[in-house]
Amino acid sequence: MYGEITSPNYPQGYPSNVEETWEISVPEGFGIRIYFIHLDIEPSENCEYDYVQVLVDYTAGKKLCGRKSGLLLGSPLEEMYFPYNSLKMYFKSDFSNQIRHTGFAAYYVAVDIDECKETSEGECSHFCNNYIGSYFCSCPPEYTLHTDNRTCGVNCSGGLFMDVEGIISSPGFPDPYPENTRCEYKVLMEVGLSVVITFQVEEFDIEEDKDGSCFDALTIKAGERTFGPFCGKRPPNPPVIETGSNMADIIFQTDRGGQNKGWRIRYYGDAIPCPMQVTPHSELEPEQDKYVFKDLVAVICEEGYEAVIGEKSHRSFRSSCQGDGTWSNNHILCQVVDCGEPEAIENGAVIPSSSQTTYGSEIQYICLNEYYSLSLPGTKHGKYQATYRCSSDGFWINEKGGTDLPKCTPVCSVQKTKSAGRIYGGSPASHGQFPWMIKFVPSLGGGALISDQWILTAAHVVFGNSHPEMYGGGISPRVRLQAKQVIIHPYYRGTEDPSTQTDFNNDIALIQLSKKVQLGPCISPICLPRKGLFPAIDEIALVAGWGKTEKSDFERILKFTGVTHSDMEKCRKATGNSGVITANMFCAGSETGNDSCVGDSGGPIMFTDQVNDDKLYAAGIVSWGPVNCGTYALYTKVDNYLDWINQTIKTEEQEANDGAGEEPFIVCRKAAG
Repeated sequence: MYGEITSPNYPQGYPSNVEETWEISVPEGFGIRIYFIHLDIEPSENCEYDYVQVLVDYTAGKKLCGRKSGLLLGSPLEEMYFPYNSLKMYFKSDFSNQIRHTGFAAYYVAVDIDECKETSEGECSHFCNNYIGSYFCSCPPEYTLHTDNRTCGVNCSGGLFMDVEGIISSPGFPDPYPENTRCEYKVLMEVGLSVVITFQVEEFDIEEDKDGSCFDALTIKAGERTFGPFCGKRPPNPPVIETGSNMADIIFQTDRGGQNKGWRIRYYGDAIPCPMQVTPHSELEPEQDKYVFKDLVAVICEEGYEAVIGEKSHRSFRSSCQGDGTWSNNHILCQVVDCGEPEAIENGAVIPSSSQTTYGSEIQYICLNEYYSLSLPGTKHGKYQATYRCSSDGFWINEKGGTDLPKCTPVCSVQKTKSAGRIYGGSPASHGQFPWMIKFVPSLGGGALISDQWILTAAHVVFGNSHPEMYGGGISPRVRLQAKQVIIHPYYRGTEDPSTQTDFNNDIALIQLSKKVQLGPCISPICLPRKGLFPAIDEIALVAGWGKTEKSDFERILKFTGVTHSDMEKCRKATGNSGVITANMFCAGSETGNDSCVGDSGGPIMFTDQVNDDKLYAAGIVSWGPVNCGTYALYTKVDNYLDWINQTIKTEEQEANDGAGEEPFIVCRKAAG
């Protein structure tokens, strides 16, 4: 705690060229005071030759040299004080001392440090108390010494507020709040309530820097949201904070200075509202001004939208307002209804109005050409196109709201060239005339296409032949058509040799093709008569075929002629009553040699529709007549068999749906080639 230090050989005189260091240390909490009681060291400018010096932490003090003597007996020549508990004393002499100098003598003593005044270590925020060897800090009442043992602060943390409403203020408000303090308060509401905090202007005063930054700060945290920090003379603007959470942490941090009065806030719990919409394109039932925790609603998608849950579509779903202000099932979206690609129709095409197939989109169905007529289910009259719209139910619907697809049904009796002339010794048909004519070989019979899959002919032409060889596609047909089945009228009584047959009653048959024919200018059906339609006596008709003419046995090119619907008596006379004549037959021919003949059997006799003179209809089928052609012949009366024809076709198509989806017979392209 004390000691003496002298120069080498003191007081006899110190030697030349000497360096010596002494280390002095005392306990912590003490400083060192040094007294020089004798000093006789060779003098020099700035003590460059010989000197004694004190070193503190490698910092050199002033150098001492020369001779000094005390003015008073026992008083020190030089006194130094260092507020450190360790230092070094250094002595140095040069190589030459012509005069003897005795050196120096000094005492050192440990001195208690007044940390409260002498060192920065003694900085206490409030009270500093010194004692021998150290110091301690203390605090005023209601303050607590922090763990750094220097700073005093108010213990204001840990407050938990669970009432639905309340008031929270800074410590001591409205008196100045304590420095070096961190206050933490927690407001906790029941689930479904949101903490709302309000401020008053006269109750807010927190220390602020000139640049607007906060020396002291009030911060509010709620969930992932942070409000603040706030400071200054004015509260936040707007002065209401809706946290959106049932929990809020209020944090107040102060520094070492300031005399601001602090703050006081009010809080209350408000029901957390859920958004007014769960998902876009929807509405809620029941409709309310506000939805809060536990409210249950039905989410109804707008018309044209649907909620897809799993693999099923729903118009609505349930949702409940949750405690955090979000809706349950809010991941479910109301998506626009998509009707998908429209289904194709036979002999038709789809024309979209846009690339969209969603709700409200429109498409048009049209038929491939003029040989088909578009018709909606349940309607009789055809039209050029049919508009379908994507409905809110996800179906393409027509103008009547139905989902059944339109059909492109064959248009009968469409031909490119008007017909006029004679058959027995008649005129050659032009391209596009009588496109319904079907040629049978080798029997050289005829038939007429009456739809895109059915041929009408005489029963005796196909009797005993379930797969007749048939050709279609123009006046000299080359495209073979395959039969699926031959249906002869059940009351027909045929024989293997028609030349010896005398009873041709019910001489009518239908042939169903193995698949449909694509209609066009070279092949299309003829009309059947309307129910009850029958030509008057003397009405002119046309017959066509590849049979005998007056100049040749059989023709390669289709020929036609005109005949007259005649009284049955003329046929009885022409046949010499050699055959059975019934009410299922009628007579036609002429006295001028115009007649059907061998090879024309099964072909149609065609009359002009008096309602639409552009149309021909098959009133009869070439059946039988006298051996010598050129006068009158008998024809099967088609009007008597309309019910059988229609019912047979309907039954067969319903049972088998044959030909549906198959590639049709392409006749016109091949015939043209």
